[in-house]
Amino acid sequence: MKRMVILALALVFLATALPADVYIKTINHVDPINAMGQSFPARDTVSEQWISDDFYYLDTGEGFSYLYDIKKNIIYLISHRTKSYLEIKPPADFSSLLPPELAPMAQALEQMTMSVRPTEETRVVNNIKCQGYRLEMTMMMYPIEMNIWASEELPVNLKKFLETVWPEINKLEFKVSSQAYSELAKIKGLWIASETRAQMTGVEVTSRSEVSEISKKTPPKGIYTLPANYRKKDRLEMEDIQGF
Repeated sequence: MKRMVILALALVFLATALPADVYIKTINHVDPINAMGQSFPARDTVSEQWISDDFYYLDTGEGFSYLYDIKKNIIYLISHRTKSYLEIKPPADFSSLLPPELAPMAQALEQMTMSVRPTEETRVVNNIKCQGYRLEMTMMMYPIEMNIWASEELPVNLKKFLETVWPEINKLEFKVSSQAYSELAKIKGLWIASETRAQMTGVEVTSRSEVSEISKKTPPKGIYTLPANYRKKDRLEMEDIQGF
């Protein structure tokens, strides 16, 4: 009996000793689109984030992943479409990653305008109390409007992550310069939900995202390593851009 008790205690100790990282799951939805006589159906994707003391991993669900080696201060931008990756040394600058043939696009991104202001609206999303923000931006002369709900009252402690890691990833996701990011930095806490409306060449695109889970979990094996047989490159390729 005594040996069984010791064995049970040992199993409990091993279970609690396993590394438990922060896991965030987000559901993303894009409404149907009608453009140039063609109809595109609604689209749903799932993005997943894993956060540890030494690494951060984001699978966007759109063919791209970000792996941040925090100790080395290197971001790996991984393209599953072309089975390749880029090494980025923060501060990140998305325009510098574009292929030469997209120089006009790089210039347009550098001229992006953005403004953020808090609203008086609050909302509870999946038991998390959120503050509302309004983001308005112009990208390549096209207007984009976002309603964002963010929170600092989280079930896990992400203070250090939000101060150091998230700004660099967010700059790449939004394709903004460090200067433009000063507006995004007005949004305090983790983004829990958002609604986006974009006007592009007369076509309106609406989408929304919502965090459905924040928990502590043991990460999948190998989640913080580069995929095997992926090639390293210095810039994105035209095939990559189709996924952004």
